[in-house]
Amino acid sequence: MQYEFRPLEPYTGEEVKNEPTEGFVFNGFDTRKNGWWLVERNAPLPDEQEVIENVPYKQGSEDFSTYRGDRFFKQREIEYKLVYFGKNGNYEDRKEIEQELKRSLSPYGRSPLYDTHDKIYHWQGKVKDISVDDNESNGTLTATVTFDCYPFAIRNNDEFDDLWDDVYFPHWIFMDKRYTIDGKTTVDLDNIGSRMMEVSIKVVSGTVKYDELTINTGKSYSFSLHKGKNSLVFDGNGVIELSGTREEMI
Repeated sequence: MQYEFRPLEPYTGEEVKNEPTEGFVFNGFDTRKNGWWLVERNAPLPDEQEVIENVPYKQGSEDFSTYRGDRFFKQREIEYKLVYFGKNGNYEDRKEIEQELKRSLSPYGRSPLYDTHDKIYHWQGKVKDISVDDNESNGTLTATVTFDCYPFAIRNNDEFDDLWDDVYFPHWIFMDKRYTIDGKTTVDLDNIGSRMMEVSIKVVSGTVKYDELTINTGKSYSFSLHKGKNSLVFDGNGVIELSGTREEMI
């Protein structure tokens, strides 16, 4: 057996920094880069916008909450609990960090909220509340930040742009962005999202007919792509390009 010994001289290599890896980014403020450690995250499902009607002389009630296969939801709250470990119990440092947190997050309206937990999605929301607890004995700050958000997570990139770094294999499908239309042509698309996806068709060249509409070069047409498998029938001659953004209930 051969043993390998390491040198006993002082280590002179690059210092290994102990920095947070989990957190969120909102309007350019990154909790990780500002010394905040994420210790808890809560994102309960939003309440449904129910449309319930009682019909005379009919047992039970009628539920009209679903339209064209989609359920509709109210805003949702996403809550983060963060801890800041102060500098040697310095109160002035903690006070400054608290003020900077509120100053950096509170003034803005609905904006993209990027969570390290959701690699390929972001939320759209604004700060609803920030509460901070200063622990003098431990020299720490604990902040609870609550966001009021759109109910669905929104994919960061176009659904038809297959970017390798954006691939999330547990829930993913590859689709072409461009299609050649040569006479009557059927294009099969899958919407793996949680609701209808707004899709835009742009005619790159030629003239294409879809949904009883003639679309010329450079023009676009938008429609809703239902959840699941969809078969779109085109006619004419040309090249089309698709774009759309998937939304998920996660």
